[in-house]
Amino acid sequence: MDNILIVDDREENIFSLESMLEKDERFFFRATSGNDALKIAFKENIDLILMDVQMPEMDGFETVEILKSNPRTNKIPIIFVTAINKDSKYVVKGLQDGAIDYLFKPVDIDITRAKVSNILLMINQKKELEAKNEELSRLNQEKNQLLGMAAHDLRNPLGNILVLSDFIIDEASDKLSGEEKGFLGMIKQSSTYMMGLINNILDVSKIESGKLEIKPVPTDINQLIKSNIGLNKYLANKKDITLELEIPEEEINAMADSSYIEQVLNNLVSNAIKFSLGGTKIMVRLEKMPDHCIVSVIDEGPGIPENELGKLFKFFSRTSVQSTQGEHSTGLGLAISRKIVEAHCGTITVNSKKGAGSTFSFSLPM
Repeated sequence: MDNILIVDDREENIFSLESMLEKDERFFFRATSGNDALKIAFKENIDLILMDVQMPEMDGFETVEILKSNPRTNKIPIIFVTAINKDSKYVVKGLQDGAIDYLFKPVDIDITRAKVSNILLMINQKKELEAKNEELSRLNQEKNQLLGMAAHDLRNPLGNILVLSDFIIDEASDKLSGEEKGFLGMIKQSSTYMMGLINNILDVSKIESGKLEIKPVPTDINQLIKSNIGLNKYLANKKDITLELEIPEEEINAMADSSYIEQVLNNLVSNAIKFSLGGTKIMVRLEKMPDHCIVSVIDEGPGIPENELGKLFKFFSRTSVQSTQGEHSTGLGLAISRKIVEAHCGTITVNSKKGAGSTFSFSLPM
């Protein structure tokens, strides 16, 4: 049902408009003054207002100004109906005050019907779209809750598998055959990958639920980078990849939540290792700008096709580039990194060309 409010100080004009617009799915409210119109609009759910301009006490312009200043009524579409000539200054004033169209008296029946029908059609389409968006938002929230619950429930038993496999490797490896040691290594490798996937899913759940809590404080970025390189050197050495640093001697303090920024840096460095061949070099560079610093991870890997660069920072999206030793990828790390950096009021970018390596950079405010 479409609720239409017709406002005119002459009742015969109201009944004339109502008769030409009457349809089964429409309900009409009538007001003979601006004050009456405001009372009805503030109380009822009005879809469209046909507003006379020239009325005693409070004219149409003044009435619309009040309607547009109230959150309950400021989105109601309004058509001015007026006997004032089509002087552009009146038309412009009405449109500036918030009306979406004009009808000039004596109104043309066909034009009036067409304008009202089109506006009501757009209003109903907008309502349908808003309802679908609300439903999608609700379903997305349920999905995030389910992801979070599932990931939390899986993390504990998986953590036990990792701890126990480490214990067996440390304490009983001399009692195992080569094949058994291989199986145990596969268990640990798969469990480590699954734990990373679960942690990423938890991060996605936090991000999409708006629960990613960033607490930036002045942080020594030089030291954070050095620490991260130390953690990743083992993986780089296993693939005969050289990790190099290019950082200023002076201490650079940026506003950062160190645990989250370390997660970003670790993702970029581990990705560079994952997609680089033995004998190549990965450079981690820190540059100081007047109001921000830039951290870059530069590799000599295969590069990324230009037409696939748009996939990089989207959830569950992957490029055609393959890791060099079959390492797994979830398609979540870069998307999470982008959200973390943006939450720090920074930006993350990629510069890559197929066959010429890649450079991933992110900025942080000083």
